[in-house]
Amino acid sequence: MNISSVIDIIDGKLQNSPSVSFIYNIKTDAKKVIEGDLYLAKNIKDTQTAIKNGAFAIVHDFEIEVLDNEIAWIRVNSLEETLIKLFRFKFSTFNLEVYYCDKVTFDLINIYKALNKKIKMIFSNLESCVKIIENINEDEIFICSNEELIKSIYPNYKPFSKQTYKINNLIEHSLFETSFSYKEIFFHKLKLSSLYINQFLDVYNFFNLELDLQKLMKLNHFKPIFVDKYLNIIDFGRSNKVIICQKNLELILDEIKYLEEKYKYGKTIFITPLFIENFNQQQIILEDIGNLKKVLKNEYFNALYIIGYDKSKIEDTLKLSSNETSELF
Repeated sequence: MNISSVIDIIDGKLQNSPSVSFIYNIKTDAKKVIEGDLYLAKNIKDTQTAIKNGAFAIVHDFEIEVLDNEIAWIRVNSLEETLIKLFRFKFSTFNLEVYYCDKVTFDLINIYKALNKKIKMIFSNLESCVKIIENINEDEIFICSNEELIKSIYPNYKPFSKQTYKINNLIEHSLFETSFSYKEIFFHKLKLSSLYINQFLDVYNFFNLELDLQKLMKLNHFKPIFVDKYLNIIDFGRSNKVIICQKNLELILDEIKYLEEKYKYGKTIFITPLFIENFNQQQIILEDIGNLKKVLKNEYFNALYIIGYDKSKIEDTLKLSSNETSELF
């Protein structure tokens, strides 16, 4: 692509008169830059690495001295906006199949995407998927869970699904394990909350009923961490104490409502890093999650719902602090 065309697309301002006039690919990692690439610079140190690796153009949103007059230096207002403009330009040249879905569906598709090589996931952090715009094919399928982002990139996107499925023989073995029938197929003890059956069936149908159901263990939404009285992690279902985590704010209200409806017989407490307005439940404010065990040592609960952290972060925190058990209890 001609550098002059790039400048027009991203609304950039050329800072010098380079001898090069084109670029091949776009990179956001300086270490992966090769000769002919355009590099989206985040700092001076990485910019120097990109130049040594052969960058033909440097796009930056901060003050920096022109270190090499042979290559193009392009100033922009925002690297984030620049990425959006680059994606929008590339997408506009194709008639693509682009979908928006909720975060649970997105993560399920991401787990099973190897079943269809045409699927490309667009994450909210566009930098992590910049390779998508290097070689777009007309028959590829693009999935995104950030509606505002996908709207800015490809306004002709479609909702992934709005279907409600008819299921039979629903058995809720627990908050986290479900059996049911769908299209004469009986799903036995899926490690899946009944809250997310519809999303599961969306993905199940999308992949033509071919899913390895054991991989549902990789889905972390409304997934339990069972703990003993010392808050040490134990096997699934081996305790009456459970921790549930949710980092995605869009899912919190539905999950809490589900928990209130399905778990009336147990005591639930809530932990959040910041005070939440108009939240009907009592909140324990915990800015440093590393202090989780210390805060909970005098708290009685059956279910603990933690807002603002994902399951892996809480598991790591509990494991790191396991040596403190004897001191705390």
